[in-house]
Amino acid sequence: MNLLTAHLWIGALVAALAVLAVWQRLGRRVTLYVVTLQLALGVALMVEGLTVPWYHYGLAILGWVGYMVANAMTRRGQERRTILAVTAVSSVVLLIAFAIGQGAVRAGYGGS
Repeated sequence: MNLLTAHLWIGALVAALAVLAVWQRLGRRVTLYVVTLQLALGVALMVEGLTVPWYHYGLAILGWVGYMVANAMTRRGQERRTILAVTAVSSVVLLIAFAIGQGAVRAGYGGS
């Protein structure tokens, strides 16, 4: 399995987790770890010369940061409704990043 294929499969896992698992603290933490792995694979692909639209990177990082913020808010005992709102926005942002990545692959974005 090449790096791009792994990135695409883990992207599908991230999308599933963003919809199904992030509503509980443990699910959000697991999702954060998987998104971190996904970002690392994305950086490796960039180093190899693969290109996608800049907003794919930006949205992925924004969603990742959002999950980190939601986890920090949980540890600080903030209101559950606020935590879920941050989580929901982060999930939407990551789902948009996923869709952009899928579109980039179909459109033949690439590099080297």
